Amino acid sequence: MVNPETAYQSRVLDGLITQCERYDYDIISFTPLVDIWFYKRDYLSAEMNIFELIDFDMIDALVVAAISLTRNDDYEEVRRFERFLREYSTKPVVSVDLPMEGCEYISTEDAPAFSRIAAHILDVHKVSPEDIYVLTGRKDLDISINRVNGVRNEFARRGYELDDSRVFYGDYWYPSGAEMADRIISGELKMPRAVICGSDHMAIGLANRLVNAGIKIPEQVLVTGYDATQDAVTNEIPITSFEPNVKSAAQQAINLIHRRIDPDEPEIPADEPDEKSLCLGSSCGCQINLNYLRSNLRLLIYKTAHDYSNGFVNDDQDMSTVIESYMLEQLTAAKTPDDCLEQIYLLTYLIRPYRNFYLCLRPDWLNAYRTLRHGYPDIMKMVIHTIPEGQQGREDTHIFYSDTNGEEFPLKKLLPVLDVPRDKAGVFYFVPVHFQGDTLGYAVLHCDLADRVKPTAVFRNWVRNVNNALEMMRAQNRLLSYSLYDSMTGLLNRRGMDRSYTSLCRAAEEGDSCLALVIDMNRLKNINDTYGHAEGDTAIMQLAHCAASIASDDRFIAVRAGGDEFYVIGLGRFDEGMAERKREALLKAVSRIDAESGKDYTFSASVGCCQKPYTPSVKLEELLHEADVQMYEHKKHIKQTLPF
Repeated sequence: MVNPETAYQSRVLDGLITQCERYDYDIISFTPLVDIWFYKRDYLSAEMNIFELIDFDMIDALVVAAISLTRNDDYEEVRRFERFLREYSTKPVVSVDLPMEGCEYISTEDAPAFSRIAAHILDVHKVSPEDIYVLTGRKDLDISINRVNGVRNEFARRGYELDDSRVFYGDYWYPSGAEMADRIISGELKMPRAVICGSDHMAIGLANRLVNAGIKIPEQVLVTGYDATQDAVTNEIPITSFEPNVKSAAQQAINLIHRRIDPDEPEIPADEPDEKSLCLGSSCGCQINLNYLRSNLRLLIYKTAHDYSNGFVNDDQDMSTVIESYMLEQLTAAKTPDDCLEQIYLLTYLIRPYRNFYLCLRPDWLNAYRTLRHGYPDIMKMVIHTIPEGQQGREDTHIFYSDTNGEEFPLKKLLPVLDVPRDKAGVFYFVPVHFQGDTLGYAVLHCDLADRVKPTAVFRNWVRNVNNALEMMRAQNRLLSYSLYDSMTGLLNRRGMDRSYTSLCRAAEEGDSCLALVIDMNRLKNINDTYGHAEGDTAIMQLAHCAASIASDDRFIAVRAGGDEFYVIGLGRFDEGMAERKREALLKAVSRIDAESGKDYTFSASVGCCQKPYTPSVKLEELLHEADVQMYEHKKHIKQTLPF
């Protein structure tokens, strides 16, 4: 389901939600929040990456709103999805309104709608059948042919025939309508009295181009569209349109699935089409239907004064609530990752109503040096779970917002709570979280089916702000890393050492021990003078690798203290000989590199160590000083065999 806030996709969701509620089925919707023709291709790629989450072990069936995967005459995304299904699909798959290889197929019944549009032009506006053109989509698409057949059927019912010379083909987008207008303006085509268009966008392209050329709509040419979109009703000349019965097609798709997965259970019929589906605008000469206008304008109005008498904000959100919340400023002010996540949690009131909201990120999301362009890691981390204010008494309450204490889980689960029994069916909208083309994770909006919640422009822009805030934290973390880590080796510097050791001390318990190793390379000056500083840098990097290799878990830190001197510091439940074993392990690592290097010089290091029972009074400087004394004793011993 690509870009669910558009008219077509919203109606598909209406049908899925309605029918799944009747059968008590959960819905998992994998939902890119932009259109397939979005111009920033790296951004679009990261949005489409959400489809990589589809796991047929986790679902019973799949419904594909295939039309939303097309871009003008570009069907590459459809073909890619077909390849994905061939490789991975093990469950029933139903495509809506566009046939796909290997899928069962349900289509919206467009022909009756176009019969009604034709009847309106013929009966209300008294247009002769010979003065009507039909502009539809691609000739090889069933939906294009069905729309033309609706007009043919109405003509035939009245004893007329729709001549093929008055049927034209396009791609359902603005340029197709504009191209037809150009042919009329140039005189290539005789000016018709009416044009029935297979989509609102073709109708808009046609009407606007004609008006710009001085041809009056509807006085000279009547124009109708199809889909009843916001673009049609808010056009300078509102387009007469028709709301297609997409909802019923989606319900039929669920019924088809129901017959496959619950064959012994009774089937619930899809809803009958709404008789009020003809939406009158002024492009055909009628007075615009005010309900048609009002229902669409309401979604576009920027309110400047909200009624907060029943709470800070109502569940019925619009874009002004997001902008006037100063959400971006709140997120920008966050100082730490956990502070950022807390601000995101506090701002979830803007996306109500919902039952649960989850934010799941890559465990390494804060590492701005790593990017992920395709798929998701095998392990994810849930860093936010929240429910709406006022529902904290629910039994499933589990509110938290923390990267530090986030819950890691296997990607195969999609969400840790997805397999937990629930008291009512719901819809889980999985939406991508990313910055440009770099995937950071995904967010999940869980809503009760009865609430009929669908993602809107409010939710899309809210998620965009979250994306930007997370990237800002990554950038801040990168800047912080410059001050805490040695740029050459990637190990902690002295400032990073102090910060990390303080964290170890906070987690220390009675009975813990602290230890320190001081490591110094032997004969670095000789290596630099004889073989060059590049070779000396290589030797330093090798010693850094040895130090990091013995800092084996989160009880240890490895530090480049400066030049060719390194520390390994540990604090935890260690036995008495841990420091000495770490020293021996490091010396073995150094010897192994020396034996395998094939260099003309000897790669070696002097190492001293110290270990003490931990108490708050133990000073790190004292620990390092004692280890340093031992290191110099070791260096004196080595000098006897390696002349300096």
